[in-house]
Amino acid sequence: MRRSSIAAVAATVTLLLGGCEQYTWERPGTTDAVTEADRRDCRQQAQQEAFRSYAFYSGFPIMGPGYWGYRYQPDYWLWRQRLESDRFFYENRLTNFCMRNKGYTLVKVEDDVQAVPPANRTPVGPPAAPPPVTNTPPPRR
Repeated sequence: MRRSSIAAVAATVTLLLGGCEQYTWERPGTTDAVTEADRRDCRQQAQQEAFRSYAFYSGFPIMGPGYWGYRYQPDYWLWRQRLESDRFFYENRLTNFCMRNKGYTLVKVEDDVQAVPPANRTPVGPPAAPPPVTNTPPPRR
């Protein structure tokens, strides 16, 4: 292997391993049992809606003039695999939407969870509004 190939593989592995962060849903005044029940409910509703949306859509033109008379037709399995991955991502978006509508925020779990109280964790999501602009000049030294 070339040195550049080894360096590229090492950089890729480092980036992939560095991105393994854990997140959790939190809402002030809610116990873990209630949070888990809400998450389960949102996941179930999202699965049902995603299945309804993608159940009968094949995404693949099996019949039609475009494929009549051709010796090789596109692989149907690849289209089904793509459809399943689209449904998976749609289901995750619906679950996140449901949890946010119930008042939860997605926060990153710190390495030492016991040391950081839930109120001091950084929420993940849209940024907060910027502080108001004041027209007072900075103090002179």
